[in-house]
Amino acid sequence: MYIVLIAMLALNVDRYVLEAFYLMEQDYTASSISFDRKNASLMNTFQKIVVEDEDKAKPYYEKAQEAQRISAEFNAYLTQVKAEIEEMYDGRAENELAEAGLMALKVPEGMEKHAYYFMVEDDGKKAAELQEKINSTKDQLLNLLKPNGDSLFVDESKYHEVLAANLLKAEEPKNTGPAAKTWASTHLEYQPAGALMAMLTQFQNNAKALEADVIEKLLQGVNSSSFIIDELNAAIIPQSNYVMAGETYKADVMLMATASNAIPTITVNGSTLNTIEGNTGKIEIPATGVGEKKVSGTIEVKDPKTGKPKSYTYEHTYQVFKPVATVSAEAMKILYVGLDNPLSISVPGFSANDIRVTASEGASLSGGNGRFKAKVDGSQRRVAITVTAAGRNMGTTTYKVRQVPEPRSQMGGIRNDGRAKTIGSLCAQSRILANLGEGFAYDLPFTVTSFTIILDSRLGVVSRRVTGNQIPADIKRRVCSMRSGDRIFIEKVKTRNAEYGLTKDAAPAMFVIQ
Repeated sequence: MYIVLIAMLALNVDRYVLEAFYLMEQDYTASSISFDRKNASLMNTFQKIVVEDEDKAKPYYEKAQEAQRISAEFNAYLTQVKAEIEEMYDGRAENELAEAGLMALKVPEGMEKHAYYFMVEDDGKKAAELQEKINSTKDQLLNLLKPNGDSLFVDESKYHEVLAANLLKAEEPKNTGPAAKTWASTHLEYQPAGALMAMLTQFQNNAKALEADVIEKLLQGVNSSSFIIDELNAAIIPQSNYVMAGETYKADVMLMATASNAIPTITVNGSTLNTIEGNTGKIEIPATGVGEKKVSGTIEVKDPKTGKPKSYTYEHTYQVFKPVATVSAEAMKILYVGLDNPLSISVPGFSANDIRVTASEGASLSGGNGRFKAKVDGSQRRVAITVTAAGRNMGTTTYKVRQVPEPRSQMGGIRNDGRAKTIGSLCAQSRILANLGEGFAYDLPFTVTSFTIILDSRLGVVSRRVTGNQIPADIKRRVCSMRSGDRIFIEKVKTRNAEYGLTKDAAPAMFVIQ
């Protein structure tokens, strides 16, 4: 039953959500390269300082090397876990190579295999091992900054600064009750394979970010005034390259190595940044609009050799996309013949200008910028709408083709619902109307152009063919004189929709006097 439950959950994962997880995994993989470069640059700076003053700098440098070893061990462990998960779901597709060299999983919706692997096999040993590995790696890295008997630091300020910024943790949620979930069940058991791979890559990045913070604090621990730092690199480290519309883009802008008394002046998109902590600028830009955005500027600091200002430039691009949660009623994917059927189309991570939409035989498209109108001629029972972005196929949706249903007749505001009506309510009506009812998808009004009205009363039967939708005055007087049990028939109703020029025969109606 456990495997069946997990499999059923996997079937409910929308493919657009799976595509978003793949984009996130690509993003995290690309960000990992940035962290590796940053950490390598920090260690290169450390090596130069050691050459200048080995006795003072070497203890800090050895701690930095220990931070590298701990992070590398954790990264290798997660790489092995990810490889095992990939193998569970037949690896990655060979024809979907991303810019970062990452290919999509063949079965991104899979859940049951890794859920069993983490939560059931060996009584959940793998889940406990992963959680412990995350937390122990965090503690080992942070302890390099924590004062103790042989510590390089005399207070806990640097330890607490890094602890506050740390994202590498696997803490149990603070929930209670019979439905309470553990960290393992939340993060490992009920996640599709695509989401799990993105999350594990994010944990690798979090470890590298913590490694960078620890090395930076160790670098600051050396008396920088005793050394000349002759290589500086400007860097911008975003929390994510993809930002959901309505949220905030956040990033750290910094010099990776400088003198401790070097306070930089930072500009962002032409404006001076006022939120600077130490030598790190904190950027917050509201995410408005959808598509690629750019942030750039300069970092200016005094050259420790000359005392004159020296400027470094930085630039970064990121994507703003709409929320990816999508709810689709599969049975309601219908296009009506002759109507301009509206379609809203977007692809997370791509601007509207990058998106192309095509239709199969029997359909045509108009519009753009995410909003389209589909028109079908009725020659095909089904048509397909295909979406591509930046030359890549993002999927095809098939729609049923249906004729617009016939309208339903009614006397003014009195609907034909099979119930007897009071003579007062019927006598008050002056027109015959027709509509498609509240259940129809679009607001499509029809005007009655002709009809036949038949009065079957105790005085006999009267029939009249009428052009237009108005009930003749003499017929209305007869309606007002009818009695209980008499009947009114509305037949041969012709209607027309002015917007599309549609003509339809409306369904007949009968009203019995109460």
